[in-house]
Parts: sequence; C-alpha cells; structure tokens
Amino acid sequence: MRRLIFVILFFVAYITAYSQTKAELGFYGGVAYYMGDINPTYHFYSNSVAIGGIYRYNFNPRYSLRASMIFSGLKGDDLDAKNYYQQNRGASFDTDLVDLSLQAEFNFQPFWAPAKSKTKRLIPYVTAGIGYLAPSSTDSSLTIPMGAGLKYNLGGRWTAALEWSFRKTFTDKLDHLDDPNNFNESNLMHNNDWASFFGIMFSYKLFPDNEECHSYGRLVK
Repeated sequence: MRRLIFVILFFVAYITAYSQTKAELGFYGGVAYYMGDINPTYHFYSNSVAIGGIYRYNFNPRYSLRASMIFSGLKGDDLDAKNYYQQNRGASFDTDLVDLSLQAEFNFQPFWAPAKSKTKRLIPYVTAGIGYLAPSSTDSSLTIPMGAGLKYNLGGRWTAALEWSFRKTFTDKLDHLDDPNNFNESNLMHNNDWASFFGIMFSYKLFPDNEECHSYGRLVK
C-alpha cells in the first residue's frame, strides 16, 4: 500500500509541476456498498457515506487520467436476507475502508473546462484502471475499478461529474466468508466480493488555460 500511495503522489506532483494548465483538483461525495456472499443481488444495499478527493489530468478533450482517494465503509448482515440458509448462517461484517485508484477516463464527446469551440457542456464518459482497497478489519486487495458517468461544465473552470463505479477485488475476505460452506478451503478463482461507489465529483481547473486546441478540435466533432 505504501508503494502505491508513493506512486500516486509522485505522479500527481510531476504532472502538477509540468502541466499545470490541464490539472484539476476536486471533491468526491456519495455512497459505497458491498456485493458478495451476504448480498449477491441488490444494488445500494446497506450503503455507507463515501467522501474523498480527486486529481484529474486532461490530456485533451477526449482523454483524462484521474487519481482518487475515498474513505467509506462496507457492511452486510445475513439477517437482512429472506432465505433460510442465510438466516440460519447469521454471518455479518462492518468495516471502514480506504479506496485508492488511478483511472483513465474516455469522453464520448469533446469536453473541456472552460468550454471551448467544438466542446460539449454535458457528455457521457467511461472509466477504468487499477486500484487498492484497504479495509480496516480484513485483508487489503488490489482492485480493477470500472464505471461510467456524466460530466457537466458548471461554467468557468468548474466541472461536475456523476459516476457509478465498481471495484473488482482479488480477495473473498471482505465479508470474512472466503469459506462460506466450512470446507476448510477457499477458492480465489470464484470470489464474489465487490465494492461499488455512486457519487458526484466537483473539480476546479487549477490554472487558466489559454490554449484552444485547434488541431484537435478539427478532428473531433
């Protein structure tokens, strides 16, 4: 975890120093929820408040790279289920967590803040990358974050983004049920644990940007 934090901080410092006009800082607020052995079906089950910060570097109106750190929690309880098996098992967990991620963003239409010629004010986008999930009560795990959202130019250098994302983990221990049937073995190839986030981001471009990107604007319409 320390190495990943160092890599993210080094990357942020480097691109801030050499590419200030394309850099954004922002705030994330929303909810997080768990899907796994206790909750295999329902989205937004027993969600927890999620808050954090983001750093975005815009390569051009189509592509961006975003680093984020989010603080939240995950929880689940078999007693919430309606089936007899889970009611009888009675497993539960409740953990705080830190989510770190580095994700690429692809805008389906040109987007820039402040708005420029041939860029849109409201656009859809997708995101994916690599991350690290650190719960307080069980093993940490690398993750594959992926999601989709909408970006909106609020005016000037302000941008808002509404995003729904998912973290595929490489552990089946977030809910302490890596061996739910008590076979005294776990199967990493068939783990069920995911963390999901739904929230809004507000970001601000750090420095004025006077470049118009004419050559790029002629290529994307």
